[in-house]
Amino acid sequence: MRFNQINKNDFVIVLKPVMADADEEYEESTGWTGEIQIQLFADLSKSLLSKQEMTTMEQLCSLLVATVPALNENAFIRYVINEYAEVSPIELEHMDIVEYQEKITKGNVIQLKFDSDTEGNA
Repeated sequence: MRFNQINKNDFVIVLKPVMADADEEYEESTGWTGEIQIQLFADLSKSLLSKQEMTTMEQLCSLLVATVPALNENAFIRYVINEYAEVSPIELEHMDIVEYQEKITKGNVIQLKFDSDTEGNA
């Protein structure tokens, strides 16, 4: 199985760092703001999954996406997930996703900020 291609049955979660506005003098971004946008994509029109399987995958993706604000707001959840991440690392696959853009037909955006001072006390 190759993980560097997006196929018709795949669900893709994309994390996009929100960059600060460009500095007018240098016309360059001043860096990452600490916020991210999360987008979930699936090719619903071409998927071979049944309606029930599609619903199950959407629920799983919703749970995965929901961990992002939970990690930011709850120190205990952050600790537990960090423990799992340390024993089951996932390799970051480098690929150019622009070429797969035409296959993406559904998306939602969530915007979060990671530089808050709540530390689980929100």
